[in-house]
Amino acid sequence: MRFQFVPMTSDFAHRILTWKYPPPYDLYDYENEADHILDTEEWGTTLFAVLDESGELVGELSFGFLDSADEWVPLEDVRAGRLEGCILWVGFGLQPGLTGQGLGLSFVNACVDFAVEFSRQRYQYPGANVGLGVYQFNQRAIKVYERAGFVKYLELTDQVEGCVIPAQRMKKRIAEPG
Repeated sequence: MRFQFVPMTSDFAHRILTWKYPPPYDLYDYENEADHILDTEEWGTTLFAVLDESGELVGELSFGFLDSADEWVPLEDVRAGRLEGCILWVGFGLQPGLTGQGLGLSFVNACVDFAVEFSRQRYQYPGANVGLGVYQFNQRAIKVYERAGFVKYLELTDQVEGCVIPAQRMKKRIAEPG
């Protein structure tokens, strides 16, 4: 499957907010991400709908940048290209009905490639890595990320609805700009 990336729209955002994953993957349900998905300032800037070759919505891609203090870089600094010492951080989701069908690796690679290229062109991202976070129970995703070239570099925990969930951060080296 070939993927195309377009700025998020109200229609796509509201459809994504209805996506439900089976347990235990329901932690990834988008109803918990409504503020982010509906933030029109991010549409086409750091938030994109992912379509298949026939224009059907199949996923979403969002990205941002973490600075050396592990803080999110404000959008105005991103737009100004103030990204020295930062890491490109990606997040994405595949439509629930498409998970477990062997699309993961091509989807992840397409999302990472688009985020890197867009960040280099639009924001002059100078970094050599791209990172992501994943819950450790999600071995299906971790295997895909490893196949895509990501390696674990940090274990941590996350609080979700009062539960402590082991998580990890992974990163991948990308080609130097230029």
